[in-house]
Amino acid sequence: MKAVLHALHTHAQRQGDAPALISPAHTLSYAELAERVDALASWLSQQGWSGPLAWLADNDIDWVVLDLALAQAGIAGLPLPPFFSEAQRQHVLADSGARWLISPDPRGQALPGTQLTALPLPHTGTAAPLPAGTCKLTYTSGTTGAPKGVCLSAAQLDATVAALDAAIGPLAVSRHLCVMPLAVLLENLAGVYLPLQRGVPVELMPLASLGMAQFPPDVPRFIGALAASAADSLILLPSTLQWLVAATAAGQLRKSWRFLAVGGGKSAQATLLQAQALGLPVFEGYGLSEAGSVVALNRVGAQRIGSVGKPLAHVQVSIAADGEVLVGGNTMLGYLGQGSAPAQIATGDLGQLDADGFLTILGRKKNTIVTGMGRNVSPEWLEAEFCALPGIRQAFVYGDEQRGLHGLFFSSEALAANPLLAAHNDQLPGYARLSGWQLLEQPLSVAAGEITANGRLCREKILSNHRLIGLGENT
Repeated sequence: MKAVLHALHTHAQRQGDAPALISPAHTLSYAELAERVDALASWLSQQGWSGPLAWLADNDIDWVVLDLALAQAGIAGLPLPPFFSEAQRQHVLADSGARWLISPDPRGQALPGTQLTALPLPHTGTAAPLPAGTCKLTYTSGTTGAPKGVCLSAAQLDATVAALDAAIGPLAVSRHLCVMPLAVLLENLAGVYLPLQRGVPVELMPLASLGMAQFPPDVPRFIGALAASAADSLILLPSTLQWLVAATAAGQLRKSWRFLAVGGGKSAQATLLQAQALGLPVFEGYGLSEAGSVVALNRVGAQRIGSVGKPLAHVQVSIAADGEVLVGGNTMLGYLGQGSAPAQIATGDLGQLDADGFLTILGRKKNTIVTGMGRNVSPEWLEAEFCALPGIRQAFVYGDEQRGLHGLFFSSEALAANPLLAAHNDQLPGYARLSGWQLLEQPLSVAAGEITANGRLCREKILSNHRLIGLGENT
């Protein structure tokens, strides 16, 4: 964070009037941003508060000012994702030992220069101490109700930003729009820190204005927000990439993009090929919080569809004997309360490194299905391929050696879904074809605990809810 903060103050001196943060209500110049960060950092230091300091707010200017001020004041920050359930949020606050929660709640103590306030939290004294040097505490969302706290240092965050700068810099992005919650480490680093370090403006919109404040998301509103924005850079999930590609193909979105990053899950090769045919600059990547976010990324002059690109310069990636991806070189300080991190992080992902150094992620190690033909199948691969079909909004693949592979699908076009699924299933390799599937009348839901609010499948819960335990105990 020292490098990011130094760059911010350098830009404030050299191009002070240039826009730094742009929101629907206000634009903040680099000079104004540096001034606000300095003032809030000084005030925070005077309060004598110790970290972690938790905060929950929408994508806006105050979020970024507070984030940077905490780093400048040397106080560990704990951003809370808005998609966490109330139970997850309470777990995080208790587990972290946070003494204050900052939010727009009018009952709290006002933070000068912002619309945010601070409310004291109960303190039980049972939380583990933060490792020395912790700048940011980020909790993995996972698919369970008990996220784990990842402790990251300022140097680790700076290393990721520097590696991204070297990889993305040649694209000369002129404006980035944040479409994921700022509490997501990827958007926080690549969507805020990186542009600010390069002197590029960051556009911030409330999640509701993006159609992303609820589940299911409002896709037309999302596309409308992209069309109205002057940004030429986005960070996307596989689902939001599909929306963008479909809208572009239909002529509903006519934009000139410089950089469209996609990560957070498996993207269907058909979607990536369609994006390429449309001339969209889509670059798939891979990362994990435990390694400071981005680990590998396709880039100009080094791109291979189906892979997540080559590892960035600040990490070392290797493949274990069982196919698990190992990452070293920029690892976390550790999980909160679980001791120091090993030199290499066992990611839980299965992958391959080809002769040219491109990394391909095959799926989660624990989700691998062993078929009766003795082949290992990653359900994520099949789910991504089926979700690329028109109308297929959700896909869940499960199975075992005795009864083969099966699927659950939710389609917006139920009458056409079965023939479409059958035709695509016939094109799959024999060992990966589904023996059968079921169309759901209602989508998998957050309320039922079947998916997380950011779209990840909660596999055990789906199997239980739909009484499929006998078909998928190894998924």
